[in-house]
Amino acid sequence: MKKMTILYKISYSALFIAIGIILSRLVSLPNLFGLPFLKVSLNPSIVMFSSFYLGPLWGLLVGTFCDVFGALLIPQGGAFNPIFTVPAALTGLMPYLLYKIFDNRFEKKFPISLTIILTIVTSVIVLYFSLNNHIFSESGKKDYILEDYQRFLIIFGSVILSILYILGVIFIKKKFSKAKLNLEYNVYTIATAILLTYFVFKIPTSSLIKSFVLNFPFWFVYLIQNIVGLFACFIHIILVIMLLNVTTFFNTKGVLVKNNNKDVEETYGKKE
Repeated sequence: MKKMTILYKISYSALFIAIGIILSRLVSLPNLFGLPFLKVSLNPSIVMFSSFYLGPLWGLLVGTFCDVFGALLIPQGGAFNPIFTVPAALTGLMPYLLYKIFDNRFEKKFPISLTIILTIVTSVIVLYFSLNNHIFSESGKKDYILEDYQRFLIIFGSVILSILYILGVIFIKKKFSKAKLNLEYNVYTIATAILLTYFVFKIPTSSLIKSFVLNFPFWFVYLIQNIVGLFACFIHIILVIMLLNVTTFFNTKGVLVKNNNKDVEETYGKKE
């Protein structure tokens, strides 16, 4: 989180809200797979970035107003419902708070917290599809029967994807090992904070709200959003890290960066 005046934070917040509305309403995939509760966009990336860059309360404001102004200016699929703003607000509030909680020495060498979280998420998916061969949707009016091979693909795919997820974050950390980003942030902790925001706050909250408002069973909404979230969240991690790295470039100069237990001098000038 950068130290800046209130005027600067208001200006940046307005910019992020404008970008967030564009990403949410004009560059998005609403009603994905024909499901009214499923939407994919890059808006969470800018909202979570604002939490790291401006602070959690400003991130909350960016997430809230992105959703409110976006719904009022460019409605998608019905009238504005303020209850849908809760997950958006949490998406802006939680990343930096979770980052500070998990920013410890255990996260420096290996993404331990990220691994634990992915193990829990994958276990829920594996357990559900191991014990069930169908998914109820539309308040139980329709029952999707899954063949054994489909259940196997979901279970096997979730496990493989989780492993690739961890390896991907390790790869990102290695690629950014000499970047300016490391002067202020830990890549593993950023990934953990974003993943926790998504799977502990955003998805459960939005699943509960959408299942109630749209009259869908909670577990159906929750599982579908978890599966899609595994893909979307990784994109958000990459984008947030890249944005933080760019902004750190303009705020740091001439600092020693530790890489592989060696001090590597980077000529970025003095830290402001």
